[in-house]
Amino acid sequence: MKSLLFSVVLVCMVFIGCHSESVEATYILSDGELACVAWVEADYLAVLLLDQQVVDGFAAYSKLEASLAIQHLCGLPARKVIRTSQAALASFGELATTLAVTVKTVERSQVDAQLRLEALTEGAPHLRKTLLADTLASITGHDDPFGELQTVKQATVFDMRKSLAVSQNTDWERMRVHLKRYIEELRRYQRKE
Repeated sequence: MKSLLFSVVLVCMVFIGCHSESVEATYILSDGELACVAWVEADYLAVLLLDQQVVDGFAAYSKLEASLAIQHLCGLPARKVIRTSQAALASFGELATTLAVTVKTVERSQVDAQLRLEALTEGAPHLRKTLLADTLASITGHDDPFGELQTVKQATVFDMRKSLAVSQNTDWERMRVHLKRYIEELRRYQRKE
């Protein structure tokens, strides 16, 4: 599961792109249990993990397609909405783990999200010249995905999957307001760091 969580961070970092004056988010919807929202503010990557059921429930409530529902739920304009499989997320995580084991010379069991991030950031200048970069560029549509990775100095994952529970009596408007406020607070924190 830790590998899957970091795969989301890796995918977000590769897909997030350059910063703009106004913050735009990359939304990732999966065919499994996970959805996420990622944005960069002040060279700080924030990744918010949501249960896919929350997105699907809000989509049913709002009568919006899932890619629009998640944007409405979170309140950040979309830079990109990505649909991917749980298997693709896991493979990105395995790649980052292997890189961290190689670069940091540690056991696989010792690799955590921070080590993966450090290995990717440190390796980005060299990875830009590999077939991996070409493959990711063709998948993402970005000319230089690892170049964009170099701009991120700090990353944090905020896991909301247990905090936002869905039931038959879910007050979707209240959840939407709560989530928007939470994201505003995270952005305020990012600017202070």
